[in-house]
Amino acid sequence: MNKNILIIDDDPLVIKTIRKLLEREGYFVEIAKSASEGQEKMKQGNFQLIICDIRMPQTSGIELIRQFKKNQKEEDKVEIPVIFITGYASDAAPEEARELGAKDYILKPFDIDKLLTSVKKYLT
Repeated sequence: MNKNILIIDDDPLVIKTIRKLLEREGYFVEIAKSASEGQEKMKQGNFQLIICDIRMPQTSGIELIRQFKKNQKEEDKVEIPVIFITGYASDAAPEEARELGAKDYILKPFDIDKLLTSVKKYLT
Protein backbone atom coordinates (compact mmCIF):
# COMPACT_ATOMS: atom_id res chain seq x y z
CA MET A 1 0.00 0.00 0.00
CA ASN A 2 1.31 3.43 -0.91
CA LYS A 3 1.71 5.85 1.95
CA ASN A 4 0.12 9.23 1.29
CA ILE A 5 1.89 12.32 2.60
CA LEU A 6 0.66 15.91 2.54
CA ILE A 7 3.26 18.69 2.46
CA ILE A 8 2.01 22.13 3.48
CA ASP A 9 4.54 24.90 2.86
CA ASP A 10 4.55 28.26 1.12
CA ASP A 11 8.15 27.90 -0.15
CA PRO A 12 8.25 26.31 -3.63
CA LEU A 13 11.87 25.17 -3.22
CA VAL A 14 11.11 23.36 0.03
CA ILE A 15 8.07 21.70 -1.54
CA LYS A 16 10.08 20.61 -4.58
CA THR A 17 12.94 19.24 -2.46
CA ILE A 18 10.75 17.26 -0.07
CA ARG A 19 8.47 16.01 -2.83
CA LYS A 20 11.39 14.67 -4.90
CA LEU A 21 12.93 13.00 -1.86
CA LEU A 22 9.72 11.30 -0.79
CA GLU A 23 8.58 10.26 -4.26
CA ARG A 24 12.00 8.70 -4.87
CA GLU A 25 11.35 6.63 -1.74
CA GLY A 26 8.02 5.44 -3.15
CA TYR A 27 5.62 7.67 -1.23
CA PHE A 28 2.64 9.39 -2.83
CA VAL A 29 2.91 13.12 -2.16
CA GLU A 30 0.34 15.89 -2.36
CA ILE A 31 1.21 19.51 -1.83
CA ALA A 32 -0.54 22.57 -0.48
CA LYS A 33 1.06 25.98 -0.94
CA SER A 34 -0.91 27.72 1.82
CA ALA A 35 -2.69 26.96 5.06
CA SER A 36 -6.10 27.35 3.41
CA GLU A 37 -5.16 24.95 0.62
CA GLY A 38 -3.77 22.56 3.23
CA GLN A 39 -7.01 22.75 5.18
CA GLU A 40 -9.02 21.77 2.10
CA LYS A 41 -6.70 18.90 1.22
CA MET A 42 -6.75 17.57 4.78
CA LYS A 43 -10.57 17.51 4.68
CA GLN A 44 -10.64 15.67 1.35
CA GLY A 45 -7.57 13.44 1.50
CA ASN A 46 -6.58 10.23 3.14
CA PHE A 47 -3.09 10.93 4.45
CA GLN A 48 -0.89 8.85 6.69
CA LEU A 49 1.48 11.77 7.46
CA ILE A 50 1.45 15.56 7.28
CA ILE A 51 4.60 17.67 6.95
CA CYS A 52 3.71 21.26 7.75
CA ASP A 53 5.62 24.53 7.81
CA ILE A 54 5.02 26.61 10.90
CA ARG A 55 5.35 30.12 9.53
CA MET A 56 3.04 30.84 6.61
CA PRO A 57 1.01 33.88 5.52
CA GLN A 58 -2.47 34.27 7.03
CA THR A 59 -2.52 31.20 9.28
CA SER A 60 0.39 29.55 11.06
CA GLY A 61 1.00 25.85 10.70
CA ILE A 62 0.46 25.52 14.46
CA GLU A 63 -3.04 27.04 14.20
CA LEU A 64 -3.84 24.98 11.10
CA ILE A 65 -2.89 21.70 12.76
CA ARG A 66 -4.55 22.69 16.05
CA GLN A 67 -7.87 23.16 14.23
CA PHE A 68 -7.38 20.00 12.16
CA LYS A 69 -6.71 17.88 15.25
CA LYS A 70 -9.71 19.38 17.03
CA ASN A 71 -11.92 18.47 14.06
CA GLN A 72 -10.49 14.96 13.90
CA LYS A 73 -11.13 14.41 17.59
CA GLU A 74 -14.72 15.66 17.27
CA GLU A 75 -15.27 13.33 14.31
CA ASP A 76 -13.56 10.46 16.17
CA LYS A 77 -11.02 9.91 13.40
CA VAL A 78 -7.64 8.24 13.67
CA GLU A 79 -4.84 10.67 14.52
CA ILE A 80 -2.51 11.52 11.65
CA PRO A 81 1.14 12.07 12.61
CA VAL A 82 2.51 15.55 11.95
CA ILE A 83 6.08 16.68 11.38
CA PHE A 84 6.62 20.42 11.65
CA ILE A 85 9.34 22.18 9.69
CA THR A 86 10.39 25.78 10.10
CA GLY A 87 13.06 28.24 9.15
CA TYR A 88 12.16 30.56 12.03
CA ALA A 89 12.92 29.02 15.37
CA SER A 90 11.22 30.55 18.35
CA ASP A 91 11.11 29.53 21.97
CA ALA A 92 7.36 28.94 21.90
CA ALA A 93 6.98 26.99 18.64
CA PRO A 94 8.65 23.70 19.71
CA GLU A 95 6.58 23.64 22.89
CA GLU A 96 3.35 24.36 20.99
CA ALA A 97 4.25 21.63 18.50
CA ARG A 98 4.79 19.12 21.31
CA GLU A 99 1.50 20.10 22.94
CA LEU A 100 -0.22 19.34 19.64
CA GLY A 101 1.39 15.90 19.60
CA ALA A 102 3.79 16.65 16.76
CA LYS A 103 6.03 13.69 16.06
CA ASP A 104 8.99 15.84 15.08
CA TYR A 105 10.12 19.44 14.76
CA ILE A 106 12.80 20.06 12.15
CA LEU A 107 14.61 23.33 11.47
CA LYS A 108 15.27 24.56 7.93
CA PRO A 109 17.57 24.17 6.22
CA PHE A 110 16.97 20.60 7.23
CA ASP A 111 19.14 17.56 6.88
CA ILE A 112 17.51 15.38 4.22
CA ASP A 113 18.54 12.17 5.97
CA LYS A 114 17.02 13.36 9.26
CA LEU A 115 13.74 14.24 7.55
CA LEU A 116 13.63 10.90 5.74
CA THR A 117 14.42 9.02 8.95
CA SER A 118 11.59 10.82 10.72
CA VAL A 119 9.14 10.12 7.89
CA LYS A 120 10.02 6.42 7.81
CA LYS A 121 9.74 6.18 11.58
CA TYR A 122 6.13 7.34 11.57
CA LEU A 123 5.01 5.49 8.47
CA THR A 124 6.07 1.97 9.43
